[in-house]
Amino acid sequence: MPATTQEIDMPNLVNNQPACSVVIPTYNCLSYLKQALASVEQQNVDELEVIVVDDNSSDGTWQWLQNQQQKTPHLRSIKLSGKGPAVARNIAIQQAKAPLIAFLDADDIWLAGKLQRQIEFHQAKPELSFSFTDYRHVGENGEDRGTCFEFWPNYQGLSQQQKGYQLKPDAAASLFAENVVGTSTVMASRTALLKCFAFDEQLPSAEDWDLWLKLALLGPVGISNHVDCEYLMRDGSESSKSQLRIKAMHIIYQRYAQAVKQQSPKALAQAKARIATAEAELYNEKSLRLSAIFSRVQALYYSPNRRRVIETLADTRNLLMLR
Repeated sequence: MPATTQEIDMPNLVNNQPACSVVIPTYNCLSYLKQALASVEQQNVDELEVIVVDDNSSDGTWQWLQNQQQKTPHLRSIKLSGKGPAVARNIAIQQAKAPLIAFLDADDIWLAGKLQRQIEFHQAKPELSFSFTDYRHVGENGEDRGTCFEFWPNYQGLSQQQKGYQLKPDAAASLFAENVVGTSTVMASRTALLKCFAFDEQLPSAEDWDLWLKLALLGPVGISNHVDCEYLMRDGSESSKSQLRIKAMHIIYQRYAQAVKQQSPKALAQAKARIATAEAELYNEKSLRLSAIFSRVQALYYSPNRRRVIETLADTRNLLMLR
């Protein structure tokens, strides 16, 4: 987790302990970063520090941050040399002054009232390890692609209930089955983060899912159906990244299966179905249609639902049309 002293530069230190530290890793994302920071400033939370970790950007991010710090006393910056988001967040967590940590990705934005509602919930329930909210997927042209909770079957009912926070029962099993947590919606106890060693820097991917499971096994989890964040969906994907994520998903499955089984054996099957679905999507990217269908059938076997039936039939139809 630690970085060398040459990598860290924090010219603006906050004297009084803030209520919350906002952690934003960024890499060549300056235009989006400006919007993300603007959404933080609009939260109307006074006792705040914002830590932006520039992970060796070449788009002028560091210079812009130095100028911003002259106008924004609660803004702190850290300069790294290309360590990756897990290391960037971990270093910021270590340096944070507040008892609560809120994560925000540089290309996402918070909506009005998000931070105040979440801080108040944590202060009322200090035993919480972390909390998260619903969020909206937004395309690069601003198109609305629906909310997260609307997409996942176990959370669709929650999205339609009266807006507010509540405790999530059997959170580890639920998040093992369906990883609905958007990093930019999370607020966590700094003590809990340090206790479980925060993000696993050795995982090839999916270190966010791994952390939510660690925290869920450590203490109570809060959830809100407020749509409090807009998550940018950038078009296009790389098969290499998909492969790394699937590899990480298998590692994480083995890491937590025994603990989750004690809460809900059904969650194991649902997690297997998610991994098989991810593999099917990768095979489709590589035009390995038969392998994709095999993975779809596996997902359907582990956790049958209407969406998986439709996906399996669609892939089968596409294969037959190619022959």
